[in-house]
Order: sequence, then structure tokens, then C-alpha cells
Amino acid sequence: MKKMHKILCVLTALVLLAACDKDAEQGGMPAAGKTNFEVSLPAALETYAVEDPQAANAITPFYDNVTVYLADAGGNVTHYAWTDAEIKAKQKRFEQVTEPAQVLVIVNSGSVVLPTGTVPLSELTAAMMRSSVADQNQAAKTLANEDAKGNAAGTYNSVQQVMLAGDQSVFTTETADDGHTLKKASVELSSIVSRFEIGTVKKGTGLDALTIEAVYVNNFLNFNGGIYNSTVQNYDESTWPATFTPAWATDGYNAAVTSAAGTKVYAYQVFSGSVVPHIIYKVSGTVSAGYKLADGTGDADNPTSFTGKYITVKGFRENGTLLSSTMSHKIYKMGLENGGIEITPDKITDKPEKDKMDLIVGITIADWTTANVTPEI
Repeated sequence: MKKMHKILCVLTALVLLAACDKDAEQGGMPAAGKTNFEVSLPAALETYAVEDPQAANAITPFYDNVTVYLADAGGNVTHYAWTDAEIKAKQKRFEQVTEPAQVLVIVNSGSVVLPTGTVPLSELTAAMMRSSVADQNQAAKTLANEDAKGNAAGTYNSVQQVMLAGDQSVFTTETADDGHTLKKASVELSSIVSRFEIGTVKKGTGLDALTIEAVYVNNFLNFNGGIYNSTVQNYDESTWPATFTPAWATDGYNAAVTSAAGTKVYAYQVFSGSVVPHIIYKVSGTVSAGYKLADGTGDADNPTSFTGKYITVKGFRENGTLLSSTMSHKIYKMGLENGGIEITPDKITDKPEKDKMDLIVGITIADWTTANVTPEI
């Protein structure tokens, strides 16, 4: 099976597989015999970006917990938790089990309570739909020394702690050490979220100065169930709170975000789908003489300073096409080159998410690789 872009896609595939296998059994396919079975994990994802953008293949995810489910031909899955030693070895071995139809691995379950024992696949699907966006935006974790799970000493940013998942239905035959048949499933992991890496803004014609005060992400799914199974955080200009929450969805100005080579980024993980997030900058600055902001701030003869105003990015274009949805295991980058997104006074409003004000920027999408962004305003 190809690399999964979303955990629910894997679960759906398992359902279909179970149905096909049931049909095969009715045709007289013999039951699988007992075998030794190993499941192994990669030491690192294909590509992962962090708050300090780095090259592909450079980042190892943080392993907090690992769960494997062995799926049978009848649409049921059996739960097995990994010990610290197994996580450190990136491998779990089963002795004399019926060869599964498919293997599903989940890493970093967060607040999700995964079903134990043998359960219908639908029960696991329901549990996975309760995965929260807060779990995908954890505070940085620092280890002074390597831990019992093999996580090396160092600091792990939020993107390294997100939920990962992978599946495998093709098994290799390995050389056994006990005379039994030994099959192995090598599972490739993917993130269940998409990542937005946000750069800065710069003054355009009509502005003498422009400074970021804060950055927010708005309009996102709170859970992994899709638009029909999740609430959406979507403040508008009339409901925007005095104190924006949750804390992970906002950042104060950071001078290290320069939109130059080696810059840091404002970074957020969100669930993929048709709910495309909005990025809001709170800004201050000076409007040039003869120009006005969208709310009329400005003077015909003198520069006018302002503070506590907003720039709301409500959409993104990839190669000229408006982005109607996002995909998991993708990085979306904006404002990370050429000094940032160029802003003119008419794009600056007195409130965030201003009605009838749509700012759309160009964005390049990459599969966990760096990408450039060209603003379109």
C-alpha cells in the first residue's frame, strides 16, 4: 500500500481489505498458519521540518508511545503496546501468531484512548477521530540525556511530537533463529497533520514602517474527524476574543523570523481537509503621507503612526490556483523569502477577519520539504 497521507485513509483501506478477504475465504482460501512476526519502524521520517527549518531527512521524531494493531481478514484489529525497550529498538516481535492481513502502527497517541484487546475496526476509527489539534502542537520537550525509549538528548519541537501512523500489508520472509517461519513488516510513518510555516511581512508602497506585534492561526479543525465530525475554531471580527486562545495558536513578535536564509518561522500544525486555516498578523507602523489604511487611518499631508491593526490572510494560491483544501504530511510556507509578504495600506484593517476583506498569498506546497512562497495580494 502506498504511503498514507491521513490515518483515516488507512483505516478505510483496512475495511476494504477485510471485505475482499471475506470474499476470498468464501471461495475456499485456506486459513493462514502460525508464524513468528516482526514489526519495525524507521529511525526517522522521510523529511521533517522544525521551527528552525532544516534539510530533508535531518530530523528524528520523538517517540512517546507506540501501538501496533494486527488486522485479521474479518475486519477486526488486535492491540499491542510497545515496551520502552521495543521502542528503542524500533522493532517488536511476535512469537507464533497467525499472519495478519495488515499491520497498522500509531505513534504518539496523545490524549486519545486507544481501544485494547480485539475490537472491530470501527472502534479504532472512532478513537482516532478524537485526536485533538492541541495534541499536535505540544510545547518543546528537552531531554538532558537519552531516555529509555532511545530518544536522544536534545530539544524536540512541536512538529517532532505529532501523531504518526503507517501501515503495511506486504511482508518479507526473514531468516529465523528458532526454526520457525519469520515474517517482517517494515512500516513507514507519516504525519496525520499538515504544517504551516509562517514568515514575516514588509512595508509596501504607502507605508513608511511596518512591524509585527503578534501572529495567529484561525479557522481550523479541533479534532481529526473532518468537517462533519469536528468543531471548528473560527473567530470572526465580532467574536475575536480579547485574549486569543488556545495559546499554541498564537505567537508574539520574534525578531528571529526574518524571511532570510536560516530564519526561524512561526509554525502551526492543523488537521487537513477542506477547512483551510487563516493566518492573521497584528501589526503597527506608519502610513505614508497621502495614504490611508482600510479603516481611514492616515493624513493627506503627514505620516501617521498606527498600532493594534491587522492583516488577515484568508486564502492561498499554489501556482496560481486557489487552494481549496490541505493535505496531511505536507508543509505550507508563506512569507519566507524576499524579506516577507509585501503589504500595502489597503490590506491593513482595524479588526482581524474583517468582513469583505480577503487577502490571498501565493504558497508552494511540499511533501515535508522546504518550499518558497510568492505573495499574491
